[in-house]
Amino acid sequence: MIVKAISHKSDKRSAMKKLIDYCFAPEKMVDHSSGREAVMLKRHIRGYETQHWVDAFKRNDDNRTFTHKNRVVLRHEIVSFSPEDNHKITKEMLQDIGSWYLKNRSQSLGVGAVHFEQSIHIHFVIAGVGLDGKSTRITRKEFKDLKIRLQEYQKERYPELSHSIVNHSKKKI
Repeated sequence: MIVKAISHKSDKRSAMKKLIDYCFAPEKMVDHSSGREAVMLKRHIRGYETQHWVDAFKRNDDNRTFTHKNRVVLRHEIVSFSPEDNHKITKEMLQDIGSWYLKNRSQSLGVGAVHFEQSIHIHFVIAGVGLDGKSTRITRKEFKDLKIRLQEYQKERYPELSHSIVNHSKKKI
């Protein structure tokens, strides 16, 4: 599977809401062709109202121990599967893989939503600061290690998703 990360630096509620609304757009979360229902994931956050989540992310960012102008307020991370595996992917698999990712990524607020498009993928919104008030930033090496561990988890639990295997140990050219 492919994992991408995008940093969001605006601490404005409107920018936070825009990202969350995109990730949780109802038309992207339901697979009408296969009858699959929406899959939502949460970690250290309550309720299902997006405005409540915006407030929680804002409060969390306000508790940051070190503030600077280039801080990352939200992390938008995407776990994507091969289109060739779409028909094999179940709601339970998505919930399991998504929960594993949120748990192993950081000790911070996080929400996730599955988009059923050409390739099924999970959008995560993760706080830029953990519950301890420290940054959730990880190095490139740590991010690469996380991707490898996630893929090992996928291969162990869901070997049928063989088309979604990516060689994360390759060097970039």
